[in-house]
Amino acid sequence: MRVQTRNDRLSFAILLLLASILTLHPFGDFSHGAEREAVRCRAGLDLFPSLLAADLNIRNKTGRDGKLCLLLLHANNPEKAKEFAAHLTSVGRIRGLPIRVDIAVEQSFDQYYKDQTIAGIFLTQPLSHRLNSIIAFAREHRCILFSPFEGDVERGVSGGMHISDRVLPYLNISALKAANIQIKSFFLRVSMRHEEE
Repeated sequence: MRVQTRNDRLSFAILLLLASILTLHPFGDFSHGAEREAVRCRAGLDLFPSLLAADLNIRNKTGRDGKLCLLLLHANNPEKAKEFAAHLTSVGRIRGLPIRVDIAVEQSFDQYYKDQTIAGIFLTQPLSHRLNSIIAFAREHRCILFSPFEGDVERGVSGGMHISDRVLPYLNISALKAANIQIKSFFLRVSMRHEEE
């Protein structure tokens, strides 16, 4: 039997904490869609680093500066993306590797980042118009694409959240395979899974 590492235990502790917070404050209590979306985004930001830490090849995804590039994509709300970037930057390191958080607008990010190594992409807004091209970009660059928004994992995003009475990581296994991303078995065991037919 495989012994859990300190990172495994830390990831699990984060998941338990997140689950307990969302159990105490269920999503059904929010009457407005904007509030519900904001809560999902904040919860997703806390879960995103744990998913990145579960990527078995994360150490090979540093950029020229030796840092993991985490890209926040927005459509038309840079202020919200800046707020999220500040929160994510406070994580500091993932699996001991320093991180760099960049913000990009969905319409042009692929041209600027086409020759860069990206460890993960987080969607700060629903991006239905270009979602397919963003999914294709993430698969080509072998990086985790995370969306906190309902339905995106089923559309081909590699990671998100499943929420009922608690929150769990929600993984699109087919999307991860298409991007050649291998996830730690421990993380897979605590996740909900979606497989495309």
